[in-house]
Amino acid sequence: MIKRIGIDIGGHTVSAGELLSDGGSPLPAALATVSTPQERDMTSLLSVVRDQVLQRVPRGSRCFVGVGVPGFVNRERSVILRLTNFRGCDGIPAALMISEDLRSHGVYADVRMENDANCAALGEHICGTARGMKDFVVMTLGTGIGAGLVANGRLIPGAHGMAGECGHLAVCSEDLYHSCMCGGAGHLEEAASAGWLEKKALENGLPADFRAIWEMRRQNDAAKAITEESLNAVARGISSICVTLDPEAVILSGGMSRAAGIAEELRARVMKYLPLPMRSVFKLLLSELGSSAAVAGAAALDDSL
Repeated sequence: MIKRIGIDIGGHTVSAGELLSDGGSPLPAALATVSTPQERDMTSLLSVVRDQVLQRVPRGSRCFVGVGVPGFVNRERSVILRLTNFRGCDGIPAALMISEDLRSHGVYADVRMENDANCAALGEHICGTARGMKDFVVMTLGTGIGAGLVANGRLIPGAHGMAGECGHLAVCSEDLYHSCMCGGAGHLEEAASAGWLEKKALENGLPADFRAIWEMRRQNDAAKAITEESLNAVARGISSICVTLDPEAVILSGGMSRAAGIAEELRARVMKYLPLPMRSVFKLLLSELGSSAAVAGAAALDDSL
């Protein structure tokens, strides 16, 4: 059986690993994490993907490589349409380029690409918090914000492959937020992502580090104001998703989700936005897999599970 490698490309880190099996249910990928190249361009992404694969697959071998990318991809999952935190990647046939690059280094890979939040949703479904669920949402909170939507046990791709881009829900006033890197305005990602929080922190003389801001919020008024604004925006986004899809649960993933107490803070805020009938059934859960979810999901994109 060929190796299945999953790679999750994030704004700050790139995680990779194999999807393991004990003969029964799949197990979370054995994970390794490196820093995202500072260049954040296609050349550097090809290099980091190649390095991670070559560490696991001998030259001359065949393998499957699933790649989760933080942005819009076409319905065929072959071309990157828009990576909001990277440059020079839009319109690139990335799956083919990765395959050809690996072949030039002696590895013959079937490469598939998917939005990173969709990968996280698949990973949670097969071996994480969403095991046994048919209707759920995985919301990734990190440098950007995304979501993987699952209905009746299947990912919802949308007519053009762009469903689930919930970081671009227009839940904010465009008078205040008008610079989303996707080209739109008033988006959740502008008011709530770690990237936005760190930018606002710098403007207020605070460290550009989400974890530091989160820890400071009870003692520092500027940190409190920034985090409150972010939490309220995410709560509006979650509420909007719930009234649209009526999921069994919303599962938080990504670096921000690991901040102590964030789920409790969000749960209380979401309640005030939800219609009364939905409040008694609303579930906000944390990922069991953490960073492994998107890697495991990417490795499972070959549909062999």
